[in-house]
Amino acid sequence: MKSNKKFRKDDLSPENNTKKIYKMYKRKKQWVVAPVLIGLLLNAFSPVAAFAVTEIEQANAEMAQSRVVDEEVQKLITQAITNIQELVSLKPDEKTTYVKEVKEAEDKTTVDSILVQAYQADIAQQAINIETEYIAKIDGLSSLKEDDRETHKTSVINKLDLETLKSTFNQLTDPTKYGEAKKAFETSLLANKLEADKIVETVKAENEALANLPKYKEQQKKIIADMTYLSAIEKDNYTTKITNAENKQAVDKVVDEAQAANNEVLTGLVNEKARELEEKLTLSSLAENIKANFTKSINEIKDKQDKIDADLVELATISSDIDKAIADNTSAELSAQKNDVKAQITKAAEKFVKQADVKRFHNKVDAATTKEAVEAVKKEWDQFLAVETIKQQENLKKAQEEATKQIDLLGLEDETTKTNYIAHISVATSPEEVAGILAEAQAVKKQELVALVAVQEAAVKEIQALSNLTNEEKAKYVEEINKTITSKSVKETLDSAKSADKLQEVVKAKVAALKELDTLELPTEKETYIEEITAVENQDPNALKQIDDIMAQATKKSDINKINAADLSDAKTIAANAVKKLDELTASQVTAALKSINEAKNVTDVAKALDTASELNDINKGVKNKAAELLDAKNKAKEAIDAMEYLSVAAKEGYKAEVNAQTEIGPIEVIQGKADKANKTIKEKQNEIQAAKVAVVTMINQAPELTVAEKLQFSNQVFKCSTEAEVDIIKSKVSQLINDRKVAAAKEADAIATINKAISDLEKEGLDSSQVRAYQDKIKLLSKKEDMVAVYEEAKAETVKIHDKKLIVTIDSLIASGSYVQAQESIDKLKSDNTRKQYQTKLNNSIALSEAKAAANEQIDALENLTVEEKKTAKEDIAKLTTKAAVDKAVEKLVKADNLVHDKTLIELAEAQIKSKDFDKAAKTIEKIRDADTKAKLQKQLEDAQKVAPTIKGTGHVSKIGWQKTVAMNEIIGTTGRKLALEAVKLNLADVDMPESAKKIEGGIQYRAHVRNIGWQGYKANGALAGTTGKSLQMEAIQIRLTGELAKRYDVQYRAHSKDKGWSSYVSNGATAGTTGKSLRMEALQIRLVEKK
Repeated sequence: MKSNKKFRKDDLSPENNTKKIYKMYKRKKQWVVAPVLIGLLLNAFSPVAAFAVTEIEQANAEMAQSRVVDEEVQKLITQAITNIQELVSLKPDEKTTYVKEVKEAEDKTTVDSILVQAYQADIAQQAINIETEYIAKIDGLSSLKEDDRETHKTSVINKLDLETLKSTFNQLTDPTKYGEAKKAFETSLLANKLEADKIVETVKAENEALANLPKYKEQQKKIIADMTYLSAIEKDNYTTKITNAENKQAVDKVVDEAQAANNEVLTGLVNEKARELEEKLTLSSLAENIKANFTKSINEIKDKQDKIDADLVELATISSDIDKAIADNTSAELSAQKNDVKAQITKAAEKFVKQADVKRFHNKVDAATTKEAVEAVKKEWDQFLAVETIKQQENLKKAQEEATKQIDLLGLEDETTKTNYIAHISVATSPEEVAGILAEAQAVKKQELVALVAVQEAAVKEIQALSNLTNEEKAKYVEEINKTITSKSVKETLDSAKSADKLQEVVKAKVAALKELDTLELPTEKETYIEEITAVENQDPNALKQIDDIMAQATKKSDINKINAADLSDAKTIAANAVKKLDELTASQVTAALKSINEAKNVTDVAKALDTASELNDINKGVKNKAAELLDAKNKAKEAIDAMEYLSVAAKEGYKAEVNAQTEIGPIEVIQGKADKANKTIKEKQNEIQAAKVAVVTMINQAPELTVAEKLQFSNQVFKCSTEAEVDIIKSKVSQLINDRKVAAAKEADAIATINKAISDLEKEGLDSSQVRAYQDKIKLLSKKEDMVAVYEEAKAETVKIHDKKLIVTIDSLIASGSYVQAQESIDKLKSDNTRKQYQTKLNNSIALSEAKAAANEQIDALENLTVEEKKTAKEDIAKLTTKAAVDKAVEKLVKADNLVHDKTLIELAEAQIKSKDFDKAAKTIEKIRDADTKAKLQKQLEDAQKVAPTIKGTGHVSKIGWQKTVAMNEIIGTTGRKLALEAVKLNLADVDMPESAKKIEGGIQYRAHVRNIGWQGYKANGALAGTTGKSLQMEAIQIRLTGELAKRYDVQYRAHSKDKGWSSYVSNGATAGTTGKSLRMEALQIRLVEKK
């Protein structure tokens, strides 16, 4: 047994023994303590026992105590050794040292101390290993600079923070707490390693980028490409910067800039969407608490420091929720509004409105789907009620006052129309007539509103089509358009938008021109051209033309400079390319210019050929510009005429027709001046005109000879007149009708006086005084009224004849001179209905011819392949034509000829593409062809070329064999060399693989067999059996034919193999293959399809 060097004899004293036993008991070593304790108790019964211990007993006790202590420590040592051996990071020699020290330990405290030291050493070694591992990772990145590696190593070590972790762990003193301390160490270490790993990954990426910078650049370019909110131009700019970057740091800087820009746009979008939603909430009629909830959600997103894509998604969701809330709220409000309006209608209608009208308006309210629509119904009801109220008014004056007030409230756009209605009301003779006038005014207002909406929609489309304004600028003009309440203000806003767009177009054209000048070969002239471009006034209506002319000169000068500096071959190439860019040359002029260039013997001749072509181009451009100026002048004049508010529609159309007929700008200005003067004259005479209208209507209303309907009809006609002359025409017509009625109503006794008075009035219409007296003298000789009326009718006819005869000469002259407005005024004065219709037709035809010629001239100006002289001749020929049909035919011929010149190359290309089966390209080429007939022909050709013929498949029934397998076209059906009869066949068409764009040729196949003892059978088709089976009857001949489109495009050719003859020659399309009347069996058949030539 191992001796205990520290054992002392006095340790066995009763006091010491008791203390040791107690301590052992406290350590839960009861199994050791119990026997000793029992022995001591037994000895205690003897009064001298404690003092009678023998030396042997002393020795035995000493040995027992030693054994107990040794076993306890030994177990601790064993466990400690196991723990040390299981340490992962501790080096083997260190483990050996600690194991040795533990084995030599004699008590628990020593064992615990050594074990804690081993644990701490293991952690220290683990820290060293980890640090070494991470340093190795950095050191392995060979593309980094040494200084950069050291910097990165320091960063990694700082993130690992191993010294702090060790220091915390080294506070461990109780080895039993090792597990907790180790777990805490590992947890903290894991977190620190994650941070360190981020640095390592970043550094690895940097190293990889340095090792393969091109690859890294491509990766970063992809990142740029995936940035959602950058424009294509911005992405291109950043990509270019990456391409030019010299190292990774520069690349990363660009990516950071791009990301910042992308985030800035995203932030802007989020903020803009938030602002939009806030504005939507503000404008809505939602309850305040609902608005507050939505606002809170919006602010949570808006106030975030860094915006992400999900924020836009969330705002979109909020927007949908707001829309739903608004829709629900609007629906409730709409329902309440409908009920309110219906209640108002019901209440207001109690007195005199029919229940059918109430129901009609209730139905309109129910059908309305928006608050605006309900409001429109309410407005319509108010107007209807105003009319019905006036009808019920007993006091005419009060009815007139109320109607006048309602006319004012309507807000008619045309002041003249408003004035006419008010004047008409003032001379109305009953409340019912007043109500009718008001109703008509209301209807006109509705028409104005419909027209206004159409004008607004058309203006908005024009604004949206403008190519030089920003979306924000367009939105501003559209908003202004939608707020306008008159067509005139719509036009003003549209004109403003067009002017702004034109200004931007000029600015862009200047920038483009200056940029293009930098690319031209202008060693000494460039500055001059730059000054000229810069000097162009942006507001000048001809600014774009001036820029175009300057650039044409600069380009021509540049080409000449290049030619003069080149050898002959290069000079020809330069000149040829320049000629092809001269857009105003005709095809023949281009051909001639290229020929001159090609035949040039020196550079000077090349330059001269280009110069000649340029001059021709300038001449053509000048003519084209002049035609454009003429067209522009016409359009502006017609717009101005349309805006003249006092001219009648007929007068406006007449003046515009006169404008269209002109071929020079000067006469257009004269016509516009005439129209303007006429408009001003009417404006200045409004009081006189209104007075004349009132006088005539008063006369009409006071005429008992007229019915109420006639009075209303004539009054309406009067108030629609634009001039006194028009009023006079109606006055004359009505006066004549009144006289006619007086004559018809006159009694026999009063007939002479009445008719004489009526004849006297004819003097104002054209009869001279002597003629009047002559007719009156005739009357005096007559006694019967009917005879007197006959004389009166004769006088009227003569009056019409005399009156119209004078006018006809004038009308013919005016039509011939193209004075369509004056001609129309004169035609309106004609008294004979037939004569008026005749000359109205003549005027209309003349205007139609004039319009056709004007349109023809515009088309001729647009033709690309007519020279200036050819266009002039064509216009002269058109001018000689006397009917619209002839003009249209002549223009059609000119356009067709021009199109064919344009289409020539395209036609050849399309035909070649069809022939080479390049169908997609052929289709695109055909689309560019202008001539409709040629295009249709080529499209049919393309369609036919894409059609695919089917193949023929067949099977034969052979004696002693039966049915064979089906074979394809050109293969043998039956047998040869075996003396076996072909008894039956089945033939069919089968589809083949076709391109997607192709179509199958429609058609079928028919065939019949000549059979022994039977002869010719009937035709079979599409797989049916021809011949016989089971009868041992041989086929001797066959006939085959195609049907449908297939027969038109293909020949079916076939041949028979017969007994003693072998193969016959091919026959086709229903001819006989084989023999008849010779009893020679047919043994085989061969078939093929051949496209017709």
